[in-house]
Amino acid sequence: MPTIHLQPVDNKVEGRLALVTGASGGIGEASARALAAEGCDVVLHYSSSKDKAEALAADLAAQHPNQLFITIWADLSSREATRSLVPNVLSHSVIAPRHKAISLLVANAGVGRRIRDISDIEEDDWDETMEVNSRSQFVVTKACIPGMRAQGWGRVILVGSIASRGGGLNGCHYAASKGALSSMGLNLATVLAPEGITVNVVQPAMIVPTGMIPSPKATSWEEGCDMDQLRATDPGLAIAASVPVHRLGSKEEVAGVVTMLAKTGYMTGQEILLSGGLR
Repeated sequence: MPTIHLQPVDNKVEGRLALVTGASGGIGEASARALAAEGCDVVLHYSSSKDKAEALAADLAAQHPNQLFITIWADLSSREATRSLVPNVLSHSVIAPRHKAISLLVANAGVGRRIRDISDIEEDDWDETMEVNSRSQFVVTKACIPGMRAQGWGRVILVGSIASRGGGLNGCHYAASKGALSSMGLNLATVLAPEGITVNVVQPAMIVPTGMIPSPKATSWEEGCDMDQLRATDPGLAIAASVPVHRLGSKEEVAGVVTMLAKTGYMTGQEILLSGGLR
């Protein structure tokens, strides 16, 4: 019978390769910066914002001259492009001599059209949202796992949403896509834990700036004010007022949780709700 050994404590991320999908802005950009500060080489995935991704890579390279920062394109609504993403990373002329595996995956890329009423959600809206937010993340995660298994170490961090619990501002199509992502993560965590690979889900809510919600124009409101009127004049402030901590979350706070999960190998199979007290 095969002998099973205890896993060693190994939370070192310095020198490892991280792939951040949707890295050109918002939570992806902040996560890339945070992992770079920990000493990781970082692959910055983008779909449409090439200039932003390249500017970020140049900025990180100036701050961390001994690390690698490359940009890579993939339209995650295209199945062919999605399947090619990880192979293209590992065969890259700069990456291949230095890395045989993507050790840290931050699956952050996603789409979200705010359509609340189910009668207004078309089948195409459902299909596009599920394709990018769920299926593409499965394909990218699956492609990263062999390398993680071969080295006996990996971190998969899925960026979900409070929507998977029924909250948030988007409709059921978005909630379903993020719910599928969370369920996939919880299942994979159980399967992969004995192999030194952790899988966790971050579920942010009301984060700026991400393009999902507007930033507040003002910083205060009157107690007992007409919230409908406030929503009409300053929707960002009205949203912030609805959060128990009375502010919106920052992308850097989400990146802090991502970093914690990357450096904490004893945590797996968790959904971390980062929502300022919203449930």
